[in-house]
Amino acid sequence: MLTKRTLRYFKPGALTALETTLNAMSRRGWQAVKPGRFVQLYRQEPGSYVHRLDYCPHRTGSAGEIRFQSARELAGWSLAARRKGWRLYRKPAEAAEEGEKLPEGREEIRSLFQTRIARLESVRRWMLVLAALLLIGGYVSDLLPVLYATVLPMLAALFVTYRIKFMEEGLEK
Repeated sequence: MLTKRTLRYFKPGALTALETTLNAMSRRGWQAVKPGRFVQLYRQEPGSYVHRLDYCPHRTGSAGEIRFQSARELAGWSLAARRKGWRLYRKPAEAAEEGEKLPEGREEIRSLFQTRIARLESVRRWMLVLAALLLIGGYVSDLLPVLYATVLPMLAALFVTYRIKFMEEGLEK
């Protein structure tokens, strides 16, 4: 069997973009083996599938995980790949309705992202407070290294801000 590895970056939270790419590759005869945000691995197999990403917060083998899995199987979705709590489900394209979603939609992902966004907001606040203290301390002490040290927490706050932005946009789509 032929395998294909692609390198393509998907922003945090860009689940719809990843699903669209997986669907397009499936129509060309390449089925996802290991989908990821940076590296995707495909295997050439017959068939065309519609893909949906989901997140299972339950431990492997627990009753919650079994309920989670069986709800998707009853709706006709089969598990294509998994990594930690993330699950990729697929359904034959001819059996899937246009824009069909998984049972419960993206509620588990929304809950996961809300928790992560809250933590990132806390980190951003601390970085801004640290940057403000370094800035004030640099001006008061007239030491340029202290003043220049403001750059590091500001860069961290900038990085966290964009990560929050991408996650919030991903929830809206």
